[in-house]
Amino acid sequence: MTTASREEAQITSSTGTMEKFANTLAIFVGLGLLFQVGHFVEHSVQFVVWFFGKSHWVIYNFCGRDTPFMSRPATEMVGLMGAYLFPNADRARQMMLGVEILHLIGNCIFLASIAGTFYFIPTRWVRYALYIEGGHLCEHISLTLSAYYLGKPIGLSTLFGQAPVWWGNQVAVGWRVSWHFLMNLLPLPFVMIALMQHHRVLRVLLLTIPKRSLGGALLSEGRFGINLKKSGLDHAVPVILLPIADSER
Repeated sequence: MTTASREEAQITSSTGTMEKFANTLAIFVGLGLLFQVGHFVEHSVQFVVWFFGKSHWVIYNFCGRDTPFMSRPATEMVGLMGAYLFPNADRARQMMLGVEILHLIGNCIFLASIAGTFYFIPTRWVRYALYIEGGHLCEHISLTLSAYYLGKPIGLSTLFGQAPVWWGNQVAVGWRVSWHFLMNLLPLPFVMIALMQHHRVLRVLLLTIPKRSLGGALLSEGRFGINLKKSGLDHAVPVILLPIADSER
């Protein structure tokens, strides 16, 4: 085998490995973003229930303003997690810690999904989403640790544990529900903008670059994508290259 043949074989092997990695990562990112959509729906319903919590119909079918609403599946997961992790604790402590740990896990999934998106599409929009969700995760770390060690969740969304004392239970619940609703809402538009820009630029590339050379052209720029700053097509909107390039051949 000549030197050129060996180099070509190494390039082919490296390309195959990167393709598998990119495909796997893209699947996990997609699943993580779908999970966050469901997570956001849960918080949206919770906010709407609290907002209309003085309605007799809402109180009868859901709950009043003094209780943050959770769907039945979420309530079951919270109860199971609290009972499994803290079998010797009373029911109230199990539910409190179950809520905080479940939210901590959910926000870790969302942050990892945004980080995966940034790997493929390193734009300022995804970076903004990373900053917001990073701050949100810090809040949930604080809430979880303080709930475990101090017996009550302490963070911005609880006014450091003083919201019920200062405002009363109903307003304290509304403050926390609204805070987390907004923090789950804010990163999503930034991620959506980045994905839409990516899709728009990808369509341009698929129309202008021969399909057979698309994968190679993209790989030549490194990290599964090209830097479109040089082309002036958009604000540094790379594309998810390898999975898409293969599907278009």
